[in-house]
Amino acid sequence: MKLLTISLLTTALLSVSPAFAQNEGTGKVRRLRKTKGAKAPKTPKSPKSMTPDSLVALVQGSDVFGSVAVRSSLDGSALLSIDITGLATSTGQAMITKGKSCDPAGDYDETPHLCDESGSVIGDIETLSEGERSVSKSAFRIANGCSKAENMGKTVIITDGTSSVACGVLGDEVAQKVLVADMGSYPGYDGSLTPNGKVTVAFNDDDTFTFAYDVMGLKGDCMGCGIHIHAGTSCATADDPKGHGWNSVVVQDLWTTAGGATYKSDSTGHANGYFSLTNGFGYEANVHHAVVIHTEGGARVGCGILM
Repeated sequence: MKLLTISLLTTALLSVSPAFAQNEGTGKVRRLRKTKGAKAPKTPKSPKSMTPDSLVALVQGSDVFGSVAVRSSLDGSALLSIDITGLATSTGQAMITKGKSCDPAGDYDETPHLCDESGSVIGDIETLSEGERSVSKSAFRIANGCSKAENMGKTVIITDGTSSVACGVLGDEVAQKVLVADMGSYPGYDGSLTPNGKVTVAFNDDDTFTFAYDVMGLKGDCMGCGIHIHAGTSCATADDPKGHGWNSVVVQDLWTTAGGATYKSDSTGHANGYFSLTNGFGYEANVHHAVVIHTEGGARVGCGILM
């Protein structure tokens, strides 16, 4: 009876423990080896950093202004992208040079900047139209053999195919794209108003922006009065701010009452508010441009430069 009970228990244990088996003849229990399954596929490694080294130059001339960006690739080449307006010819060229200053009296040099003599650093520009409102968003690949550090502080020169028309110095790209203008009286204005305060323009990724103002010394209870970014880059003389600044190739002039580019002052002449807008230009192309404050009739009473 005892032998029968032991035999039944052993059979029960073997039936519920598939990891064990009994050697025939010896009665000893042995552990079965685990069957090796197929290896799990390897997880792909994350790619190397996809944030390229970037440099940006604000390029300016008497008529041409805009920006040039240099963004590196893993193979050592770089994309040179151009966003300018005002090129008077249908074609032109852009290049990184050995110069460190756009001042002809300073460290100005139009020699191409090459760390590898077999490399390339000059490319062609094509404009969408000719004249004051011309726009170019050209891009091309360069391979001058230089690192970001070696390109830092070098000049970018824009030519009309014959001579230099704009220049800028390469520097780190700005992370927070915000411009501020300290407002004062319009050049030549001799009235009783004393505009003073700040205008702040914060850019979004799509080049739209929030235009905020906090200005005192304005005409009291000025309703729907204009405040705009202009095409000029100086408040030195009454003519310098020029007219409204916008990219006519990609957007209509929104510096209007219908476009929402207005302010409202209280009885003391204090205006504090904001509106959303785009003038078709990004952060870099708006740098150094004049902000102009108007009264109801359009008279210019305030001016400041975006920095």
